[in-house]
Amino acid sequence: MKSFSRFGLVTGAAGFLGKVHCESILENYDGLIMVDINKKEMSKNYESLKVKFKNKKIYQLCIDLNKDQKFLKIKKLINKKNLFIRVLINNACIDAKPDKSSKILNLESWNSEFNVGLKAPTILIDLLSKQMIKRKDGCIINIASDLSVIAPNQKIYKNIYKNFKKPVTYSLIKHALVGLTKYYASDLAKFGITCNAISPAGVFNNQDKKFIKNLVSLIPMNRMAKKSDVKNLIDFLINDKQKFITGQNLLIDGGRTII
Repeated sequence: MKSFSRFGLVTGAAGFLGKVHCESILENYDGLIMVDINKKEMSKNYESLKVKFKNKKIYQLCIDLNKDQKFLKIKKLINKKNLFIRVLINNACIDAKPDKSSKILNLESWNSEFNVGLKAPTILIDLLSKQMIKRKDGCIINIASDLSVIAPNQKIYKNIYKNFKKPVTYSLIKHALVGLTKYYASDLAKFGITCNAISPAGVFNNQDKKFIKNLVSLIPMNRMAKKSDVKNLIDFLINDKQKFITGQNLLIDGGRTII
């Protein structure tokens, strides 16, 4: 068998949490493939990561996950560089930003939201699990949300972000992502591959103070999630000694969903 470098792949690598996931990969593996449509922001994260992880290989792929043919870029890079993607983190999603009014049901963006948030993870799991199956090793993590198990509380946005309401597509996609996780966890378990979802509550990122107050009032631990809360769980799940937790939706919510 050929000698492979063990890598991780993170979609949505240009984002706030995307960078956190990238750091976890680079702390534990030989290198990283960053995937995002936003080339400018991904490059910023790339430069920051290169300073911190000088001796690690990092590749950037600017890909629109809404277009099926673009996934060939990933396959070509893996084959060309002889990489083994042991960890796949499906982090990308199209999330309506709470800074303007929005429609609860926006059929214009329906297809692109589902393509990026649900179809792309399915394609990537199918693509990358083939190599994982051959090596009988792999870790897949789907980034869901506390809204994978509860409905959005629209009151937390009231009188702060105009007429904003969390759209139905986000809840549909995150609920379905948990179903996708269970499906592949069951199918891939016999090959020693784990597949889990993590579902954070709102992660602090200098949001509006009134919004923070409204959200924190719903959380028993009386605070939003921190980047480190998410990172610690990712670090645990991608550890190659973690071989027996699979098919789970792990909530990082300070107890919000228990009451």
